[in-house]
Amino acid sequence: MGKIENGINGGFTGSVGAVTGYYLNGKWVIRSKRRKSIKNKTGTADQKACRSRFTMMQTFLSPVVGFIRIGFNLESKKRGMTAHNVAKSYNMLNAQNATGEIDYAAVRLSFGNLSGAEGVKLEHDDECVHFSWTDNANGDYTRQHDQVMLMVYDVDNKTAIYETSGARRSKERESLEIPSFYKGNTFHTWMAFIADDRMEISGSTYCGSFVF
Repeated sequence: MGKIENGINGGFTGSVGAVTGYYLNGKWVIRSKRRKSIKNKTGTADQKACRSRFTMMQTFLSPVVGFIRIGFNLESKKRGMTAHNVAKSYNMLNAQNATGEIDYAAVRLSFGNLSGAEGVKLEHDDECVHFSWTDNANGDYTRQHDQVMLMVYDVDNKTAIYETSGARRSKERESLEIPSFYKGNTFHTWMAFIADDRMEISGSTYCGSFVF
């Protein structure tokens, strides 16, 4: 809606029909409204592909946002971004192809320089999935007390079960309980370590998949 300034003989501000009025450099100016470009609205093929990839990664990360808020917290502070945006940016660049397909083995759910998991093995029974690893602290007392972070993620059904304050690195074993109604579902798994004071974290390690 436009507004008349200084009576009927004055200029006007705002929009009326197909024109817009405003005051510029001491003069009243009227111009036609800008129209949105159909090209920009619909998007080029490359823009559509990028939007599709973005949406697919957004959908993939949504169920694990609580995990990545911790996993990418330190890196997000360095970059001045949210942990979710840093995780999305990293994984779109490193774990997603041009068609949007996600390479789960390349996905990272945490990012840092702490020593990661080594010698990882998975076992599961009717109630739990059991993770085991090799203590690679090399006698460092602080590193022995790092805590394991575990993720099991049913990508097809967008369901995640995780632990962010698990057993110490020196314990070499931790388990996640899985409700019985998930039997028959396929889960992808990741593991990372976080320092006791939360000031250091490792990059996550993909540990494979299993059918519960």
